[in-house]
Amino acid sequence: MKKELRREMIKKRLEMSKEDVEEKSNKIMDKIINILQEKKINNIMLYFPIKNEVSTEKLALFCFERGIGVIYPKSIIETYTILPCQIKSFNDLEEGEYGIPEPKTYEIVDKKDIDIVIVPGVAFSRLGYRLGYGAGYYDRFLSDYKGTKIGVCYAFQICDSVFNEVYDVKMDAIVTELEIFEFNKIK
Repeated sequence: MKKELRREMIKKRLEMSKEDVEEKSNKIMDKIINILQEKKINNIMLYFPIKNEVSTEKLALFCFERGIGVIYPKSIIETYTILPCQIKSFNDLEEGEYGIPEPKTYEIVDKKDIDIVIVPGVAFSRLGYRLGYGAGYYDRFLSDYKGTKIGVCYAFQICDSVFNEVYDVKMDAIVTELEIFEFNKIK
C-alpha cells in the first residue's frame, strides 16, 4: 500500500507544470513566511526540492535577508542520517550523493538550536504523519528533535492515511497552497 501511494503521488507531482509548481510553492511559502513573522526564529532547516517538490527558495531568500540562519541537510548514506549544516548563500551548496544539492562544508548546527524544520514529503495524512521516499532519513533526524516540524506539500498530497508506523514522526503542522493543518501550537 505504501509503495503504491508513493508511486501514485510522485507520478502526480511529476505531471505538474513548472508554472503550477512555482505558483503553488509561492502560496505555501507565503503562508510559512506569515507564520515566521509572528515568531522569534534564529535558525530554520530547509531542503532542496527534487521531483517537483514544493520549492523552498522563496523562504530561504526571506531568511537570508533577515539574518535568520539557513540550514540544509547533508545526507550520510552509510548510516541513513542527516547532518544539519548552515549555509550563507546558495553558493554554499553542491551536488550531493543523490544528485541533490547539499552543503559543501560541515558547519554542523546542533539540532537543539534549530527552531523549525521544513519537512518535505511524498504524502501526508490528515493526522499529521508523513510518507517519505522510504529510506528513513527524516524519521531518524526528527525522532529526538524538540523544535517545530512543518510538513509542506500540495493539497493533492493530503491523504486520509499514509499507513504510519511506530517510528514515524508526527508533524506539528502541514502547509499546503490551500490550507494549514495545525496539530500542535507552532512555537
